Amino acid sequence: MDLPTGTVTFLFTDVEGSTALLRRLKDGFAEVLARHEALLREAAEAAGGQEFGTQGDAVFFVFRNPKNAVVAAVEGRRALAAAEWPEGVELRVRMGVHTGEAAIAAGRYLGLAVNRAARICGVARGGQILVSPTTHALVEEAEHDFHGISFRDLGAQSLKDFDRPVPIYEVEAAAPTEAGADPGPSRMRLLIVDDQALVRAGFRMILEAEEDIEVVGEAADGREAVAEVNRLRPDVVLMDVRMPEVDGIEATRRLLGQDGVTTKVVMLTTFDMDEYVYEALRAGASGFLLKDVPPEQLVAGIRAVASGDALLAPSVTRRVIEEFVRRPPDSVRTPPAALADLTARETDVLELIARGLSNAEIAKELVVSETTVKTHVAHVLMKLGLRDRVQAVVFAYESGVVQPGEG
Repeated sequence: MDLPTGTVTFLFTDVEGSTALLRRLKDGFAEVLARHEALLREAAEAAGGQEFGTQGDAVFFVFRNPKNAVVAAVEGRRALAAAEWPEGVELRVRMGVHTGEAAIAAGRYLGLAVNRAARICGVARGGQILVSPTTHALVEEAEHDFHGISFRDLGAQSLKDFDRPVPIYEVEAAAPTEAGADPGPSRMRLLIVDDQALVRAGFRMILEAEEDIEVVGEAADGREAVAEVNRLRPDVVLMDVRMPEVDGIEATRRLLGQDGVTTKVVMLTTFDMDEYVYEALRAGASGFLLKDVPPEQLVAGIRAVASGDALLAPSVTRRVIEEFVRRPPDSVRTPPAALADLTARETDVLELIARGLSNAEIAKELVVSETTVKTHVAHVLMKLGLRDRVQAVVFAYESGVVQPGEG
């Protein structure tokens, strides 16, 4: 088998819950596994890919073109969804895609690119297709039609065996084809955390009325929240700040400090709790909402965070800046060594993020395309080990890249 080398794109796939399927299907499991592999292989080969290995229920493919790899993943997901399986069986396959340099030794692929594709697959849920920032940037820059496929920015995620978090994107939607309708991504899964049952019930009532949101659970304190996130793996957690036992800030710190957690946290607060804003952002929260926010703003804010945007209103940004103004000058830390890894243009982008500019506004300021800005943002987050734009704002002020009162 003549496998491509140089810059290639890897697609790794894995069946979620295969052990439970094996116990349930017993002798029938091998047949299901073989059929799933055949469907994935057919989709990959139709898109110009090659299978280069299997391991248990995992199947590995390689492509010369990143677009073709993503198309193969989507078509494979469609084929699996359209196939008939034994009664009561739902085959949920997770996929990871990464583009990078690869070499072959003794008939096997070697290098960081292979490992990264495997680790990206490892943080996906069944039914998800996750791609690296490199693959995402190359696909987004393509000038041809991409079958209606779009991406959702999940922010920087911790991958096993990697020192720094890596920005990850989910293949969010694709138009139906003759092969059948693509199941697309599942609805946004949300966990509500508040020590008051009536507050939880109120939020649940509002959010469950939305077709694209599924409230998968509730928790009454921070300790329970961490356990429920590990059990349910929601996309977003709506987290109260002040709770007994473990508060929302500590729960966020514990939760996001774990490897492989892709969940975004939105903090719930009230007007009289501004002192918590800064520490919550440092803990990794993706944004803030006031408890008395109108329902339409609540829903819009949650959707924004789920899609990878920072829910950091100007008033919240102002509080972060005011925190630095209030602190003694010597309490601001020396710029970390990681800043040296940024190019001059990436440093410019970091400064503009810290000043609250959107990607479109940054593109206008720097006279570049919005796609180029997205690529720079992804590189900034990856090099600095940050989860999202909110952490980038905090980092920029903490490290002295931006000083309060500038701009």
